Amino acid sequence: VHRVGMNQFGAYGRARAGQNYETILNAYYNNVKLECRNFQNNNIKIQGYGEKSIYDYLKGIGEMPSGWGDTGGFEALKAQVVAAASFAYAYTGGGNNEICTTQDCQVYIGSNKGGKWEEAVNDVKNKVNEQTGKTTDDIKNQAVDTTKNSVNNFLDGLKK
Repeated sequence: VHRVGMNQFGAYGRARAGQNYETILNAYYNNVKLECRNFQNNNIKIQGYGEKSIYDYLKGIGEMPSGWGDTGGFEALKAQVVAAASFAYAYTGGGNNEICTTQDCQVYIGSNKGGKWEEAVNDVKNKVNEQTGKTTDDIKNQAVDTTKNSVNNFLDGLKK
């Protein structure tokens, strides 16, 4: 278990208190900044599932209940999307290596979780679109790069 990063229940409480996902991330990581990063071939190798697009991978992350999005925790889901993309980027060296699917890495359920979780993944992607001025087809993912006690928020484009 990596034991470094965002407390999901704490993020949920912060979201219910009105904090947006960027504020939530800043509460858990120091010096968050926006940068562009690319996963190799826009894909990630997933243990037991082969290679998938990073975007499809993020839709299958099972770290938070999707239902939190219906009870005031939607911004926490978005913060988790960023943290999940970041961890995947760091763990796999930008998509060069395989990621495990258990809590030793981050829980991957094998398919699109749907619901508010999918909406959060899409919303983060659209925020990246607004912030970078790129078209949706150019947006790839949003990630946070953990270094010691700080995190950088990486924004990427999702290719067709």
